[in-house]
Amino acid sequence: MKVKYYKNFIEDYSPSMDQYAQQLIRYQKNYFKNLDISSYQPTLSSLSKFIPSDIWKLRYSRYISYPQQSKKLPRHDIAHICDQQYAHLYPYLNSKLKFITVNDLNPIVFQEKLSHNPKLIKFSLRSLKFYTKVFAISSNTKKDIVKFTDCPEEKIEVIMRAIEPFFNNDSIDNKITAKKYNIPANKKKILISGNAYYKNNFISYKILERLIELNQNIVLIHVGSNNYKNNISLKLENNIIRLPFVEREELPNIYKLADILLFPSIYEGFGLPILESMSCGTPVVCSNNSSIPEIVGDAALTNDHDDVSSFTKNILNLFSNNELYKKMIDKGLSRSKLFSINKFHHKLIEIYKDELNRLK
Repeated sequence: MKVKYYKNFIEDYSPSMDQYAQQLIRYQKNYFKNLDISSYQPTLSSLSKFIPSDIWKLRYSRYISYPQQSKKLPRHDIAHICDQQYAHLYPYLNSKLKFITVNDLNPIVFQEKLSHNPKLIKFSLRSLKFYTKVFAISSNTKKDIVKFTDCPEEKIEVIMRAIEPFFNNDSIDNKITAKKYNIPANKKKILISGNAYYKNNFISYKILERLIELNQNIVLIHVGSNNYKNNISLKLENNIIRLPFVEREELPNIYKLADILLFPSIYEGFGLPILESMSCGTPVVCSNNSSIPEIVGDAALTNDHDDVSSFTKNILNLFSNNELYKKMIDKGLSRSKLFSINKFHHKLIEIYKDELNRLK
């Protein structure tokens, strides 16, 4: 069985999609030796250099160049598009069967809030109904696909994400890790991640403001912060450690160094940082919307995404109650075991094989 995974342009700068594609390829090449696993990453067309705008250059490449590149590829059994924004590739895939993963429909869910009509993404998503199977990474994402597209529900298969085995609760040397990233080892550490609008960093910073009014011995570690400032006061900034980029293999050390993951997200297609944190034995305080309840079950302290008081109270409870803290660690570790990377890939391959057998 020849399986080809279709990746994004490097110029898309989409780390989460790149990570998903790389995990599929690496794991299956290592553990499914009997399969022919390959991938294709498109390149910008030579014609695109004549387009002065970077935005239009990428649009031309996505909607004109990538389809032309795809149809020239050698014939294969399974084509799997790793990112829903490339659903429009469907008629150009030179394969027997065609699959696609839908991670989230963020731009459509928030089009009114953002005052932006994502016409090109909607155009791409019109092709979902033609795929052999559409993989949704959560039941909430499946619900959104049904709500916002014309893809038949029976074509959608929920296969929840999994993470690499190096996200585990093996012990680390906290002093060495703290020194490496210039993080104070003797302070309470709250971890947040990302800088997209739906990550709700504004609320995270409001929570930190409340916390340091009560206890100056608390810092916020912001992974993937980039240049996020949001008019932060100097007083607050002194309690923030910014790590704009951390290698994925190093992330478990940051989770283990942190005392709590704070995740007040407005919306998630899945919520990988929650699973990563639970797997590393770090308790989670998070919002209770979209896919998040599917991931955490009862293994996190949850409340509405904009409830600063409840978030603050939950964090203080964890800091002051050792029994509760240990209980949430154990619940998180137990919950994380439900998301087996081995089961994830075996289910995927099983679906490929079942669908191929239907053709015979």
